[in-house]
Amino acid sequence: MRILVTILLLSFAHRSISAQAPESPRQAIVRSDDWRVTLTVFRSPGTGIQLSKGHMAVFVGHYPTVIKRDGKQRDTQFIRMGVAYYVAPDATNSPYASASFAASLTAGWANSALGDVGIRHMFSKRYSGQLGVAVLHASASGQTRVNPTVGLGVRF
Repeated sequence: MRILVTILLLSFAHRSISAQAPESPRQAIVRSDDWRVTLTVFRSPGTGIQLSKGHMAVFVGHYPTVIKRDGKQRDTQFIRMGVAYYVAPDATNSPYASASFAASLTAGWANSALGDVGIRHMFSKRYSGQLGVAVLHASASGQTRVNPTVGLGVRF
């Protein structure tokens, strides 16, 4: 059910972006060639720090999720480190994709790789939100999970 809701939200976000007129450079929220430091909260990409310039970003953060293990829903914690690519970094709305390593902090789940795609919306020059879907894969155990990702950011 979470996956269906996430897909519907991403579909709605994509349609609203497609319906907007193309933005001119004068309407840019931020300049894509500026260095930006963003404090991020929750799972997209995690509660931590993101450093970006142009289309590229690097990040490190705490990534919480709930994973069914041993027949029960259990909190599972990771330290997520990776890179992201923003299609339109200076636009109000930008699709993004990220790849990261997720070091497990929880016994019972191995270190994992995590891929994430979604949409970032700039509410202002300083505040942003992200909505996406992530695939978490632990190669040691062969387990894979799909999670919705939601995040907020504050730029400095």
